[in-house]
Amino acid sequence: MAQSFKVIVGGESGTGKTTIIQRLINNTFRSESQATVGVEFKSFNCEIDGKPTKLQIWDTAGQEKSKSVAKSYFRNAVGALLVYDVTDRHSYEEVEIWLSDIQCLSHPNSVIILVGNKTDLMDTRVIGQKEAEYFAERHGILYIETSAKDGSNVQDTFLNLAREIYNKVNSGSLILPTLKQQPAMLYTDPNKKSDATIHEDSCNC
Repeated sequence: MAQSFKVIVGGESGTGKTTIIQRLINNTFRSESQATVGVEFKSFNCEIDGKPTKLQIWDTAGQEKSKSVAKSYFRNAVGALLVYDVTDRHSYEEVEIWLSDIQCLSHPNSVIILVGNKTDLMDTRVIGQKEAEYFAERHGILYIETSAKDGSNVQDTFLNLAREIYNKVNSGSLILPTLKQQPAMLYTDPNKKSDATIHEDSCNC
């Protein structure tokens, strides 16, 4: 039986949260993706040290009017990807607020990875890697850069998140909560593929 980890993907609207997940699940990219309203749910199956593992991925809305709904899903999360757009300083400046909310509302020992997305847009980049790395180090979280457009580091990001959670669980520093049924408030497209399986050693690094 696969062990299940609840993880959330947060950050400002337009940072590419949904497109990162679409790249992971469907290996596709849509430049004009409709903004998430409330939350969307996907699942990602992988193997960590030969053990079946499922990430229950909650894609949360970044729009101001939907943030309160999205935050209600932070509870019991043992992992989080905090996404900003490397070409948008505002999305980066809001990271600290998102981080505070995640740390306050999710599991106290949750694994958090700061994700700088849209690295394919190098000509318009305004947030340097060193600046973001310093922020992550100062707050005791991990950092990685991705491009949903070309797929760079997308699989690795989720696999790293799964492995970090797995290691914490194995060491006893993170005790998995008993997940209660989430409120019936999903805003998903039933026609979209919502599940993907991958072995850790089969990703395109």
